[in-house]
Amino acid sequence: MARQNVRMTATPRPTGAPPRLLDCPLMGDWTVERTIEDRLSGRPARFAGTARIAPAPGGDHLDWREKGHLESAAFTGRATRDMRIVVEGAAFAVLFADGRPFHPLDLTGGRCTVVHPCGDDRYEGDLALADGGAILTVRWRVTGPAKDLDIRSRYTRTPVA
Repeated sequence: MARQNVRMTATPRPTGAPPRLLDCPLMGDWTVERTIEDRLSGRPARFAGTARIAPAPGGDHLDWREKGHLESAAFTGRATRDMRIVVEGAAFAVLFADGRPFHPLDLTGGRCTVVHPCGDDRYEGDLALADGGAILTVRWRVTGPAKDLDIRSRYTRTPVA
């Protein structure tokens, strides 16, 4: 299936100049498929839904909102996740919904690797854009005293009508 009308902005800017929020390559609507492999329990989980990354009221950040259906051993039902994207230096950063920092986001070269320490746990992430920005893959390896997770997400851009 040919991809048409995909909104993808790649505006060159002077080196070191901060990007504009509206130039974030993740802006738009996506479908999301996520698998979670819990290597300690052996119980997998799956999330399927949508994501919208759009300017927040006031325009100081982008809202990253996911909603869908989660199926796991502990829970089956509606699930949501909210994050924010802000300009940070010469790139972007992802924050939790309450404003706490999560990780830097610099997809200038199409890929970024990030680390998020969370107490005794360590989140190692790899984010990559493909197919002209129509596909985003995200992989998180989560390790810690009580965690050993492999989380893989595939975001497919919803074509603009």
